[in-house]
Amino acid sequence: MGHWEGLCKSFTPHGDFLESSAVHMDVYWLNNSTWHLHEHFENLYGVGETIFDTPIQVDGKRCFADSDQLSLEGAELTPYNYVFTIDSRVSNNIVYNNHYFLDPDTRRIITHKVRDGATSLFQIQDFTRVQRP
Repeated sequence: MGHWEGLCKSFTPHGDFLESSAVHMDVYWLNNSTWHLHEHFENLYGVGETIFDTPIQVDGKRCFADSDQLSLEGAELTPYNYVFTIDSRVSNNIVYNNHYFLDPDTRRIITHKVRDGATSLFQIQDFTRVQRP
């Protein structure tokens, strides 16, 4: 939870670097079973400036969301590792996100995007928490 600043690096399916872009993220609890993700990509590769506002329902170690922008399901594997599968209506990809907390204030997200059954993009996002809730 808190405010995170990051950089999203995009790569081709062959591993060639394409570009990087700033990402600003706020994560906070709405109530005991729902947290909110506000994620602002200055330039989401292939889409442009994009803001995701997603309330995410939590049930134990699982979470779910459905909005005009996406549907999402995820799970906590350990307190430092989380996985998400996202059907993005914004980028028209199935997005597989693996979140790794290197320490409480440093997060790395490795993303594999699939469109029409084939890899369309890889991304690495590195975040630093700059403000705690």
